[in-house]
Amino acid sequence: MKQQKEILLNNMKKIFFIFLAISLQCCNGQENNKVKTSIKKEENKKNEIKNVNDPVIEFLNKKYQDPKPIIPDSPNPYPTYTFSDKKLGCFSMDYIGKTDTVQYFWNVKNENGYFSKYPNPEDAAYQSDNIKKLINTNDYYIIASYLPSKYISYIDKESNEFDIKPGAKTSFYLYENATWRLINETETSKIPEDVLAFEVGLIQKDKFSSINNSTENYDGAHSVSVETEGTTTGMASISYNFNIKKGATNLSLTTYHESNLCEGKYFATEKNNMLEVYYAGDQLSCISIDPKFYIKKEGKKFYIKGVGGEATYNRWIIMK
Repeated sequence: MKQQKEILLNNMKKIFFIFLAISLQCCNGQENNKVKTSIKKEENKKNEIKNVNDPVIEFLNKKYQDPKPIIPDSPNPYPTYTFSDKKLGCFSMDYIGKTDTVQYFWNVKNENGYFSKYPNPEDAAYQSDNIKKLINTNDYYIIASYLPSKYISYIDKESNEFDIKPGAKTSFYLYENATWRLINETETSKIPEDVLAFEVGLIQKDKFSSINNSTENYDGAHSVSVETEGTTTGMASISYNFNIKKGATNLSLTTYHESNLCEGKYFATEKNNMLEVYYAGDQLSCISIDPKFYIKKEGKKFYIKGVGGEATYNRWIIMK
């Protein structure tokens, strides 16, 4: 058993080092013609997604789930498993929480999370049966990243080690309504190391394209300033300047002793009498599963939550 476990760990680590080191999220196999037809209807809102004639793969088939799910050693871990076959290629299946709370359950730092019940986090990361029992699929986005065999060059016939061919492309599929749907195809070498943020960004862009983002009740210029922390030369502060108009939302910052992070384009949608505001730019560190900001209107006044540091982040603050 010990030898089998060591072989499993070595194989899994080898696969993940290959995937993550070169930003490879191998995933989600092919789709049938019916799925491809539905994708083509959405192409006017999604650019440069091409369908390929690789074999259809049912990623959730049990025969592809050995080895079983593990928790990779990454800053924002999540349940995942990989499968590799010389004829089909390789893919990884990722379970991404639909909220920050669900996602944070798998973080080693969470005192009430998955790892809190184990004395050794490294061993806990490979307790596949226990991990699987704790996954309620309704709480997760399931995304598969697939690298077809045509893009893989194995080092020799007996080895599972391989190189990625120049120009290789990884396809990303989202599992919804018992169907795998292609949402992105990216040059494999250009997939960033922060795979979680990258995949969350893909999911959100796909969903934003079909959500009504009417902002009529919030259109206009709104701003708010908050102090963050004291410095030797004064109090650090951030001024947030939102420009919301006809569904388009843009944020610019004016800062003192703070970084100008996460400026630019945002996506906003009204829900539960509030405007949920998500970052929609290219800075992966700014992408969040939950909205970045919440804005609500009471009478003629606007309030925002999510600005500043710990002292103000969870407070509703009036805007100008």
